[in-house]
Amino acid sequence: MKSTSLLASFVVLRGAASFAPTNYYHLHHTTIKQKRQQQLQTSLYIRGGGDSMSSSSLSSVLGPAADAVGSALVSGTPLRAVGGMWAVSSLVIVPLTFIRQGYSFSVGYGFSVAAMALTLLSSFDISLSTLTSSAPAILTATTVIYGLRLALFLLLREFSVDSKRKQIKSFDKTPRLKRTPLALSVSLLYAFMCSPALFALRGAVKAGSVWEKVQLVSTGVAFFGMILESVADQHKYEAKRKSKETEDKFVGPSSWSYKLVRHPNYLGEILFWVGLFGAGSVSFGKSIVAWLCGSLGLAAILSIMLGSSGRLDAKQQEKYGGQPKYEEWKDAVKYSVIPFFK
Repeated sequence: MKSTSLLASFVVLRGAASFAPTNYYHLHHTTIKQKRQQQLQTSLYIRGGGDSMSSSSLSSVLGPAADAVGSALVSGTPLRAVGGMWAVSSLVIVPLTFIRQGYSFSVGYGFSVAAMALTLLSSFDISLSTLTSSAPAILTATTVIYGLRLALFLLLREFSVDSKRKQIKSFDKTPRLKRTPLALSVSLLYAFMCSPALFALRGAVKAGSVWEKVQLVSTGVAFFGMILESVADQHKYEAKRKSKETEDKFVGPSSWSYKLVRHPNYLGEILFWVGLFGAGSVSFGKSIVAWLCGSLGLAAILSIMLGSSGRLDAKQQEKYGGQPKYEEWKDAVKYSVIPFFK
């Protein structure tokens, strides 16, 4: 029952062998740790003055915690690494859920995905100069952009569309502290969904192998999915915003990507997560944790997207059924979310 409720809320708001990392990353993590300590010391020196005591106290708490998460991500066991992802996701989702319960499925979704990907880039010391050196680095950077774009778009839509703002507020039915279990559960789901990017960075595939080609193609699929979802989201937003018609009249969009399938934004989201899973799965090896977490995350988001498209089709039919423009578009575009699959 709780699982069904969680997935339904997401839909409404969105419209054991262990894995052994390469020795390189064990050595690399030591360098990262030294850099963090140097940055922390420099920061404390620059701050100085009356703030030095409070800054030192804060750093004494946050420094070890951040280092522990980074260590878990880079060289910890697969279970610890996923736990580190969960910790980062929770730091975003929990406070946002306290602000608005619905944020756990909307802006929190985007910001937590971006935060986890940013943490991976930082933990593996991937800079702008080395960003294009590998498919896993490009994949992780794409995930940052994906999450930030989605979160900012959902915020824009919330504050510019009255119905969306009221919809978000309508979910605030639970006292704030009692929202914590929901927030932690959702955070874990997002950690599972992003875990393939983690394992892609931990385990490099052999250069020139077929697995490297699979990883490159999958990264391209994820990037294309991000672009498709972004364009489709914006297209639909502009069509609704510019229309002077009432909400009961179909106004589209019915052109561009909406000629391919009725919900191209959902198709883009599916392609992104399928691409991310494909790029990471070639590095899972024999790790049961990696396969289990990655597969559960992918299965969950696929279930949400496919289920939501069916419910949205039913809602549109109920709302716009019989209107000539809607019926003409629906007859011309026969596929809901995946081309050639009704």
